[in-house]
Amino acid sequence: MNHQFMHRKQMGSIRAQCIGRQSGENWAQVEYSFSRTAGRPSVGEQVIVDLMRRRGEAKKDFSDHMRIRTDYPSQSLKVWVGRNIELSQDPVLDVWLGYTPLDAAQHRNRTFGYLSVKKPAIPLVIDLVWPFVVWFTENIFREDKDIVEHEQRAYEAQGADWNNEVFPAIRDLRAVLARCGRMMT
Repeated sequence: MNHQFMHRKQMGSIRAQCIGRQSGENWAQVEYSFSRTAGRPSVGEQVIVDLMRRRGEAKKDFSDHMRIRTDYPSQSLKVWVGRNIELSQDPVLDVWLGYTPLDAAQHRNRTFGYLSVKKPAIPLVIDLVWPFVVWFTENIFREDKDIVEHEQRAYEAQGADWNNEVFPAIRDLRAVLARCGRMMT
């Protein structure tokens, strides 16, 4: 099965709106807001959102904000949800990722991650839903690892990077990787 098709199919029901981007010498950051255009959220996604919504708060009044930041060589993802989002507050989801090549050819990598979820107000709820949160995030980590490895194989098959990237945030990220990346020996 074509991996790109699988990825698009899974993400097809969510519309991401880029609301800002910034970059520096060794970092790049992009910020998004999301809306569901079709289908139902995964169990893990629904658990995280429902945990962070206050009792009685209408879903239509609920908003979200996600920041993806690369501080070479690691990446972080932070999500805030709720009414009147304040980015100075702790995010409801905070993920740190590092990808370490396992060989000089960089055919395979090991993904290291740290996941932090804001504890809900109701005691013991996090203990009950934690398996769903872990399942949701492990699937994301697995997809990211597969994508990194597919991109490396495409580079090797073509002998160069033939991407003609048009999304400015990805161009920012590629510039950071070009400035900071080092070939393994």
